[in-house]
Amino acid sequence: MINKLKSDIFFRSYAVYFAGSMVVAFLNYLFYPVLGRLMAPADFGDVQALISLIAQSAILFGAFSVVAVNITTNTENPLERDAIISELQKIAFWIIGVAFVILLISISELKTFFNFSSVFPLIGLAVILPISAVTTFRNAYLQGVGRFTQLSISGVISSLGRLVLSAGLILLGLKVFGATLGIVFANVFVLVYLFYQTKDSLHLSARTNVHILEKGSVSKELKYGVLVFFATSLVTLYYTSDVLIVKHYFSAVDAGLYSGISAIAKILFFAIGPSSAVLLSSIKLKQTFSENALALKKAFFISFVVGGVGIFTFYTFYGMIVKLMIGGKYVSFAHFLPQAGLVMLLTAIVNIFIFYFLALRRFFLVGVSIIGIILMGFIALQNHLTITAILNNLLIVLSVIIVFLATIYAKDYFNHRSGIQRGKEYPTPEGGTF
Repeated sequence: MINKLKSDIFFRSYAVYFAGSMVVAFLNYLFYPVLGRLMAPADFGDVQALISLIAQSAILFGAFSVVAVNITTNTENPLERDAIISELQKIAFWIIGVAFVILLISISELKTFFNFSSVFPLIGLAVILPISAVTTFRNAYLQGVGRFTQLSISGVISSLGRLVLSAGLILLGLKVFGATLGIVFANVFVLVYLFYQTKDSLHLSARTNVHILEKGSVSKELKYGVLVFFATSLVTLYYTSDVLIVKHYFSAVDAGLYSGISAIAKILFFAIGPSSAVLLSSIKLKQTFSENALALKKAFFISFVVGGVGIFTFYTFYGMIVKLMIGGKYVSFAHFLPQAGLVMLLTAIVNIFIFYFLALRRFFLVGVSIIGIILMGFIALQNHLTITAILNNLLIVLSVIIVFLATIYAKDYFNHRSGIQRGKEYPTPEGGTF
C-alpha cells in the first residue's frame, strides 16, 4: 500500500505541494500570532481585513490563473501556449488598471465602510494589484507544468517575506503602515523569483503573434475565464467573507479578536487546498470519466483525512489552540474556532468540486456561483446580530451547494455506468468522453 502511494503521480505531486504548502501555512500562521502580539487588536483587525481584501481581489487573478493552468496543461505547442497567455495577461492588465483607478477614487468610502483606522491598507492593496497581475500567470505556468517545488518556494518567499518585513517594521514603530509595507515588499520579492524561474521557458510578449494563435483561441479561453471567475468568486467569498462581515457589523476590537480565530480556522482550508491545485492539473478533457473520477476520489480522500483530524482537534482543544497560536487575549473568542473551522472545511470541499468541474469546463457552475453568492448576501443582511449567526449562515449555504454539486457528479456517474452497460462511451459537453 505504501509503495503504491509512493509510485502514484497524483499523491507524489500532492506530497511535494503539500509539504511546501505546510511550510507556507506555518509561516502564514506564524504571521498572525507574531503580529497579534505586537499590535493592538484593532490594528491587527486592520491588517487581517487587508489580507481578506487581497484574497477578494484575487478572485480575478484566480480566474486568470485557472485558465492559464488549463492552457498550460492542454496546449502542446509552447509557442501557441505563450501567445494565448500573453493575450490574457494584457487583458488582465487593462482590468487591473480600471480597478486601480476605482480603488483610488473610492478610498475614503472604503475606509469608512470597513472601519479602517487609516488609508494605508487600501493604498497597499492598490500597489499589490499590478504586481499580482504579473505573478499570477507565472505561478500558473509552474503549476500547469507540474513544477510544484518551485511553486512552493514562491509561496515560502511570500509568507516569509511578509512575516519578517512586517514584524520588523512594526517593531520600528510603524504599526499598520509597517505591516502593509512588509506585505507589499514580499510581493515584490516573489515577482523577482518567478521571473528568474520562468525566464527560459515562458516567454510572454506585449506583441501578439497572430500567426501562432489559433483562430478563436483567445475568445474561447476568455469564455472559459468567465466561468472560472464566477466559480472562484464563490469559493473566495466563502473563505474570506466572515472576517469582512464581522469587520463591518461589529466593533474594531471584536472584529480584531474574531480575525485571530478566523486565521487559525483557515488552516483547514489551506491544508486541503493543495489537493485542489493538483486536481486541476490532473483532470484532462482527453481522459476518460473513470480516470478523472479517480483523481477526484483521491482529492476527497485527502480532504476527509486532513479535515477530520483538524475538526476533531478544533472541537477538543479550541482554548489551548487559540492561546498557543495567537495569544491569551484572543481566548475570549476561542469558542468560535470549531464553528469557523467547519466553515473552512466545507469551503474546501466545495473548492474540490469546483476545480473538478472547472477542469472539465462545465458552465453550469456560473449559475451555481451566482445563486450561492446572492443567497449568502441575502441571508447575511437578514441575520447578522451575532458572530454565531453569521457562521451558521455560511454553513447552511455551503451545505446546500455541496449537496447540489454532489448530485451533478452522481448524475454523471450513473450516465457513465449506463454507457458501460450498453457498451458505449458518452460524449461530454466539452468534447471528451465519459
